[in-house]
Amino acid sequence: MKLTKKKKVLIGILSSILAVVILLTAIGPYLVLNGARQPEVAESYNYSESFLFNYDDVRKNINKRVNKLRADGITVETNEFAVDESDGLYIDNIYLPSSKDRTNLIVLTTGVHGMEGYIGSVMLDVFFEEIYPTLDTEKTGILVVANVNPYGMKYMRRYNENNVDLNRNFIINWDNFDLSSNKDYPEVKEFLQPEGKIGNALWHEVGFYLSLAKEAITKGADKVSDALLTGQYEYPEGVYYGGNGDEKSTAYLKGVFDDCLEGEYENIVHIDIHSGYGPRYNMVIFNSVYEKMTEAETKKAFGYDYVISHDSESFYATTGDTTDFFYRLAEKKNTDKELFSTCFEFGTIGDSFMDSILSLKYTVDENRQHWYPTENKVTSEVVRENYYELFYPTETEWREKTVEDFIAATNGVLGAKLK
Repeated sequence: MKLTKKKKVLIGILSSILAVVILLTAIGPYLVLNGARQPEVAESYNYSESFLFNYDDVRKNINKRVNKLRADGITVETNEFAVDESDGLYIDNIYLPSSKDRTNLIVLTTGVHGMEGYIGSVMLDVFFEEIYPTLDTEKTGILVVANVNPYGMKYMRRYNENNVDLNRNFIINWDNFDLSSNKDYPEVKEFLQPEGKIGNALWHEVGFYLSLAKEAITKGADKVSDALLTGQYEYPEGVYYGGNGDEKSTAYLKGVFDDCLEGEYENIVHIDIHSGYGPRYNMVIFNSVYEKMTEAETKKAFGYDYVISHDSESFYATTGDTTDFFYRLAEKKNTDKELFSTCFEFGTIGDSFMDSILSLKYTVDENRQHWYPTENKVTSEVVRENYYELFYPTETEWREKTVEDFIAATNGVLGAKLK
C-alpha cells in the first residue's frame, strides 16, 4: 500500500515524538539526579568538625564534649535512656547544675524530628563554646536532652520507629483527644500517601506536578497544606502521623518536662531545635501558640528580626507540639514557675510558594520510598538527596549562617529571659 504524503509526515512526527520520549526516559533521571545533588562540603569552615552525619558519631561527640567540660572542672551529670537497646538507640542527657542558687534552668532539646538532630548536635557544640562561658553559672543550670528520636537520626528520617512524627505526639490527654480531628487529610490522602514504588525519576516529577495541579483545582491548595501541617492520627503509614498514644520517646520527654516543673529552678527557658521551615539563610524563632508575646514584642525583646508568633501572618497551628505541651503542662500543674518554651527553626529549602511545593514533594516521596522501596538506584538517590537538602544542607554558606543566627538568637532569648 502506497502511503500518502500526509501520512508520511504524520508518521515522521510520531516517530520523532517517540524518539524524544525514549531519550528522555533514558537520560531524564540522570538530569533530575544532577539537579538534586547537594554541593560538596568545603574542607574547612566555621564549626566544620561539628557538622556530622552519623548517629554514632553524634553520640561520640557528646561524650567528647562532656569530657572536655569535666576537664575544665565543671560538674556534669549524664545519663542515657534506651529507646531500643538492641539497635543501640538512646536519648542522651547532659545536666550541668548551677553552683549556688537554683534560679534559671536552660533546657535544650534536639532530634525530636529525627535527622533534624544533626543540626541540633552542631548547635550544642556552638552553645557550649560560645554561650555557656558567658552565663552566670552560680544561678543558671543547663539541661540537654539530645537525640529525642534516635531512630530517625540513625536511619535519616523525620519520623520514629513507628512512623510517628513526635512533634505531633505530645498530646496532653489522649483519653479526651479526637483522633479524627484532621478532617482535611482523608480528602487528600491519595495524593499525600500514594501507594506503589516510584519508577522513572523524570516521569515521576511530571506525574507529581500534574497530581498536585489536580488536587489544587478540585480541592484547593489550602486543603493540602492544612491536611499536612496540623498532623493526622488515623493513617499510620501516612505523613505527619501523630500516633494514637505516647511514644516511648514522648513519654520520656514528658517526664523530663514534669521534673523541670517540679524541680528547684524558678525560671525555665526551653529551646527546641529544628530545621526545614523558613527562609533558607535565616533561622526563625517560632513561638508556641500559648506564648502571649506578639511578633513585634518578641523582636524587640530579643533583638532578633526573624520571629513567628501567634499573631504572625505566616503562623500555623499544629497539634501535639513539644513547646505547646510544655506550656499546657505548666498550666495543668498550676505552677508558679516562669516558663518560656520556643522552637528554633533553621530554614533550608526556602519560604516561597515554589519552595513549599518542593518541601511537600520531598516529604511525600520519602514516605512513599520508606513503605515501597524502589529498585531503581537513580530514583532512590534522588529521593535521598532531596530529603537531606530539606533538613541538613551541605552548602557552606548555609552552614556558617546557621551558627551565626543561633548565637544571635540564643543571646537575645537568654538576655531577655534569664534572671
